[in-house]
Parts: sequence; structure tokens; C-alpha cells
Amino acid sequence: MSFGTAVWAAYGAAGTLASPLAAAHLARRAGRGKEDAARSAEKRGIASAALETRPVWLHAVSLGETVAALTLAERIRNEGFDILLTTGTPTAAARAAGASVTHQYAPLDAPPFVARFLDHWRPAAALFVESEIWPTTLAALARRKVPRAHVNAHLSERSHRRWAQLPALSRPLFGSIPLALAQSEADAARFAALGVPHTATTGNLKFDAVVPEPAAEAVATLKAGLGGRPSWLAASIHPGEEAAVVAAHQQLAANIHGLTTFVAPRHMETAALVRRAAAAANVPIAGSRSAGDPPEPGLYLVDTLGELGVFFSVVPLVFLGGSLVPLGGHNPAEPASFGAALLTGPAHGSMFEPFLDAGAADVAGDAAALADKVAAGLGDPAAMAAQGAKARAVLGRERGATDRVMAELSGTLAAARALT
Repeated sequence: MSFGTAVWAAYGAAGTLASPLAAAHLARRAGRGKEDAARSAEKRGIASAALETRPVWLHAVSLGETVAALTLAERIRNEGFDILLTTGTPTAAARAAGASVTHQYAPLDAPPFVARFLDHWRPAAALFVESEIWPTTLAALARRKVPRAHVNAHLSERSHRRWAQLPALSRPLFGSIPLALAQSEADAARFAALGVPHTATTGNLKFDAVVPEPAAEAVATLKAGLGGRPSWLAASIHPGEEAAVVAAHQQLAANIHGLTTFVAPRHMETAALVRRAAAAANVPIAGSRSAGDPPEPGLYLVDTLGELGVFFSVVPLVFLGGSLVPLGGHNPAEPASFGAALLTGPAHGSMFEPFLDAGAADVAGDAAALADKVAAGLGDPAAMAAQGAKARAVLGRERGATDRVMAELSGTLAAARALT
């Protein structure tokens, strides 16, 4: 047994030893709003549903990856497979609700939970979205000879550097991934360098996502509530960004009469941080979506799930968070599909590159710059609308990854079909 194989075996043994503590750990997280308390047993591999057939298992940890997974799921379902979709977060689970998939929370990467999950579901194939690399799960699938691949595969330069410094560990782990279908040529090269035997560049599935049509009544109500007043949206805000958004609003409101700044936290627990930052700056909260308040001038919290499309379709300028802190930003496809002008922070990640290259988006590095960019957009509606139109055009050019992924998955799905 090689050193790397021994380390991963020890990792699995540690997971087994720690598994009795999982229920209490998940309960604590549920108490902080980070888990779905009613379904936390699913993370210990205890299924809450069943399928008569062997499904294709798609795993996507959070909301962004789930958007990509659902895009692909429909195409695979059209090939005659049932789809088991697992996610890691309640926000992602909410996005999966109503889709033609069976949803579960993914098991923690410990042998007892993974074995229980696989024994119940018996997947005919396993597809992992982006950078979901779980040693115990991959090893269990390999032992069971389940066809598998990574789709929309992404690995940052930083992560690649870290893995490359540990070849004894990375080679057996990445070597257990038969196929990586990467977002970019750089991603494909990183996976190949770490030991994945077959890679291809297929583009980003998130650009192909079907954008849910927002409820017409909700859109009309929001438009009527704004009454033509100026507004902008800070969407998918993460901890560490709330103070900058509040400061930008404070600067803008001093000069733009009747301004409404909509703030949509990425996770609902961040709403408390926004309220705290607003209180510290003596900025009142004008209302919140969860309370059913109308959009009065001021700082307005969009603290509900699944309604961003309503705001993307009405608000002409959108700043996407996760980019003022080093999280890689978020997918601009949905606001771009509505023709919104786009802003992001410096840590925006690769998905913004085609929009920035085409002049369909702009970067704001801090609160002052964010306020300046928003003021410039709201002060020139024609230029703002033209930038939004460019964003929609860029999105159209970037689409097509799903067709390429399906072509590359033909062998994996053929092997899965032989197991059903």
C-alpha cells in the first residue's frame, strides 16, 4: 500500500470513528440555521425517499452548482434515467424543489454514511458538479464499479497549487476520477496535471441554465411599489460585504432622492449582519420581503428564498456579491438574462470575464467605488440599459455547454444504462 493510499484509508477510518458524533454536530448546525433540521438524517445516509430504478446521481453542494446540475438533469432525464440530486445546503435544496428530480441531502464523507446511502440508492452513475472531491465517496464508488465523472469541473489555481505540493495524496485521489469535463482549458489542465486520466473543456453549464419565470403578479406589484423611483440590487451578499453595501447606500441616498437599495443575502443568516451594519451606521431598514413590506425609499432586505428573479426583472442595476471578499463571485447569467446592468467586486471569478471583456459589466473594489458606479448607472439610464443589453448578448454567445457535456458523457451514460 502506497503512502497516499494509506493516508486516505486513515481518513476513512477517522470518519468511521467520528460518525457517532454526527447527529449532535448536525443538530448544532441546524440550531444556527445552517442545516434543515427535519431532514438532517439524510446527511447520515438515511433516505427519506425511494426510487424503483437505479438513478443517475448528480451532486451539487450549493446554489450555484445546483443551477448547473438542474440544467444537465433535464437532458439526462430525457435519456430515460431517473435523477437523484443531492445538495449540501438548504438554499440549494429550495432551488431543487419542483424540479423533475428526487432530492436528498448528500451524505457526510464518512464510510458508514456513504455505504448506507449507496446501498439504498444504488446509483447507475455518479456525476459531481464543479470541485466536489470527496475521498471516501469516490473510493466507495470505485469499489462498486459505478461509472462516474466530474462535470462543469473547476479547480482554482490556488487549490491546484496546494494539491500539487502533495503528489502522494493528490495522485491516488484525482486518479480515481475517470473523467473531468471542465469549464475552461485552464481547469482541464489542472485536473490532468493532478492525475485525472481523461479531461475535456466543455464550457460552463451555468450559462445554459433555464431561468425560472418570475411570478407576473409579484413583478407587477414590485414595479407599482417602486413607482419609477431609482433602485439597485446588491444580490448574494456574504459576511464581510454587508458594511460596504450599507456604506454605499448611505453615500448614494445623500444624493439620489427616493433611492431604494435592495439587499439580498446569499444565506438568510447574513440578514442579521446587514441589520447590524445598518444600525451601526444609523441607517434605518425601510422594510423586508419576509414581512411583506412595500419597497419604500431606503435600505430594503430581500430575506426570502427563490424570489431573486422578481427583482432581477425589475431592478435595472445589479451588484453580485461574494466578490468583495475572496469567494470567487457568483453567476451573472440570471440577471444578465433579464438585461440588468452588472457590477461585481475584484474577487469575481472566471464567469464574469466574458462580460467584462465585452463591456457588459464593471468592477467596484470597495464601498466608495460601488457607490460611484451605481450613481453613474442610475444617472444615465440609456447607458445602463445598453450595458444590460450587452450582458444579455454575451450570455447568448456563452451558451452551449450542455450539448458538449452530453456528447462527452455518452460513454458514461452507456455504462450506466447497462446497469439499469
